[in-house]
Amino acid sequence: MISVVIPLYNKEASIAQSLKSVLSQEYDDFEVVIVDDGSTDGSVSIVEAMNNPRIRLIKQENGGPSKARNAGVKNAKGEWILFLDADDEFLPGALEYFAKNINKHKDTSFIFAPFYTSRCGNKKLACKYQEGVVENPYKEHFFGRILPRTGAFVCTRELCLKEPFNENIRRFEDLEWLYRIYKHTKIYKIPTPVLTTNIDFSAASRARKDIKEDFLGHLDFNGKSFWEKMALYAFYLGERNYYPEQCRKLYPGLHRRYDWLLLYKLIHFLK
Repeated sequence: MISVVIPLYNKEASIAQSLKSVLSQEYDDFEVVIVDDGSTDGSVSIVEAMNNPRIRLIKQENGGPSKARNAGVKNAKGEWILFLDADDEFLPGALEYFAKNINKHKDTSFIFAPFYTSRCGNKKLACKYQEGVVENPYKEHFFGRILPRTGAFVCTRELCLKEPFNENIRRFEDLEWLYRIYKHTKIYKIPTPVLTTNIDFSAASRARKDIKEDFLGHLDFNGKSFWEKMALYAFYLGERNYYPEQCRKLYPGLHRRYDWLLLYKLIHFLK
């Protein structure tokens, strides 16, 4: 069974459509675990009104997406977990496609696929993959050749219990989680898109007041491989302007690592 885990917080404008995209799947060996994270709008009423036996609704006080996902995993009955954001939509056949690849690649615990982005009605493919094992995920992530995202990957419940989401992080918590599981998880990429992510509803780009609620506030370069360091550094370069003062205090020497900056630019130049 695949458990579709949906963290829900004030998504009354999109949750019905997201759920319809799940419940309309022809593949039927799945459940939907919705964790309401203290919504203050009509999101919960919309879910309850659907009255579908596949849906289990769990309510908790607001604790952020990581806490909601972890709660969903703990309550899930399936051996495989698929995290879906409450404003994204599965494409037809998505669950069946994942199920076929789960059965085909029994030696892996993480399988991901391409997805579309939609903004103001304009839809485009965010990434393309050739099927196969990802040998060095940090390197591939650094060059933007892979882009796993919630809704477009499936992983084992065992992996999620072993490596839960960091509940202190509310921005880029999924990236922090990915960088942890990359260390010890065989991951497999498949070529057919499975999801449309609706950027119109997304609030992920908004910086937090406290950098410690952002993955950017938890970067650790000690004991990391070369490509993991480069992936972390690339993330730092892309996000540091959101927290200029906090970054200087937290990473006093990093903004002066001109050797790393030169190496970063050289790698991109030579790729």
